[in-house]
Amino acid sequence: MQVPLNERFYIHGGKELSGSIEIPGSKNAALPILAATLAVNGISRVTNIPDLSDTRGFMEIMKSIGAKIEQDKENKRNFTIDARNLTGNGNVSGSYIGKMRSSIMFLAPLLVRFGRVRIPFPGGCVLGKRSVDVHLSVFEALGAKIIESETHIELELQEDEKGSRKGFVGTQFVMPELSVTATENALIAMVFAKGASQLRLAASEPHVQNLCAFLQSAGAKISGVGSHALEIQGIEKNENIAAEIEVTSDYLQVGTYVLAGILTNSEITVKNVEVSHLDSFIERLRQTGAKFEVSETDKTIKTIKRDLSNPHEKLRAVDIQTGVFPKFATDLHPQFAVLLTQCEGVSKIQETLFERKFAYLLELEKMGADVEIQNPHVFKVKGPTAFIGTTVASQDIRAGAAMILAALVTNGVTEITNIYYIHRGYEDIEGNLRKLGADIKTIS
Repeated sequence: MQVPLNERFYIHGGKELSGSIEIPGSKNAALPILAATLAVNGISRVTNIPDLSDTRGFMEIMKSIGAKIEQDKENKRNFTIDARNLTGNGNVSGSYIGKMRSSIMFLAPLLVRFGRVRIPFPGGCVLGKRSVDVHLSVFEALGAKIIESETHIELELQEDEKGSRKGFVGTQFVMPELSVTATENALIAMVFAKGASQLRLAASEPHVQNLCAFLQSAGAKISGVGSHALEIQGIEKNENIAAEIEVTSDYLQVGTYVLAGILTNSEITVKNVEVSHLDSFIERLRQTGAKFEVSETDKTIKTIKRDLSNPHEKLRAVDIQTGVFPKFATDLHPQFAVLLTQCEGVSKIQETLFERKFAYLLELEKMGADVEIQNPHVFKVKGPTAFIGTTVASQDIRAGAAMILAALVTNGVTEITNIYYIHRGYEDIEGNLRKLGADIKTIS
């Protein structure tokens, strides 16, 4: 699937926003659920899938190995997936798969269905070292053998005396790190393993919980969902299974649009919010003095205008430290850093998960931000900053969102390149912002 590489955003900032935005399903939840539908030897119903280049590309790869995917005519976010007649014997190829970090999610389901798998090493956003070792160690513990290759990840299960591939065998496994995608791969494998399994030090993000709910709908017995210790009883008969799930709301998009309202001092309402997914983010927002209203009942967050002439309503510097859920999400750190550039004082950011997450700060510096990179994991931001319109690049999905937020508070015109990254994680962000009153357009 080709993604346009020469498109860029032009944003004339300084516009007040108003209106409401409905948040779609989470990409980080949709992709592992789509992968899990391949492990299900049956028909799955998945609703609220966001329309993104990554989800479209992922489904194209699924089709290439025999999955039948039907999109609803009435609601384009709803799909039915029939994975009963997969082809390819576990081999997955194509130009797009090597560009997607999420392609590693094909490992577990294809091992379940074929007893072997071969995919190119995954790509995606460049955020530092992302070892596949933790994934491989899970599969080895469950009975898979690693076949050495410099260009591909290749695994196979043992054969019995008749030459048929044996399935996974349940086990107790302690994750060497709190990896989200490795937890998801382990879950899928253990659900279709023979016997019971325990998965300890598992990631507990909302999208991991959403995957658990899908697997439970397929007949899996999973206890401890939402904790770091999961107990899984494997599905005994994987045949003609019917499973269904609604993809959970994307809390990363929620945070981005809420920040857009606060940064432009506008009143906008963000709808379809799972408030409990954003506890740490909301608490830090309150500490800056930002004004907003949260309704768990209505699933909304509404930003409120501040009196800029009142010194008591100025935004205040705060420190943030990223971590695994429910701590402050690393994928909201670049966007929140833009808010910190508009706060009075010096803020410190501690990025605990990735060592190359600071690249976006170099782009903000081009716009006039006063930042100090103390080491690959600790940064300081001094505000407030009056941004200058210029040309900046999107370094990854969330860095691209940060560039958009910075552009919205710039009186001049900002040009953002590499926006194909942004389209991987934000459904029609241009149309949504324009509906709210932003002056944004795409130019090739």
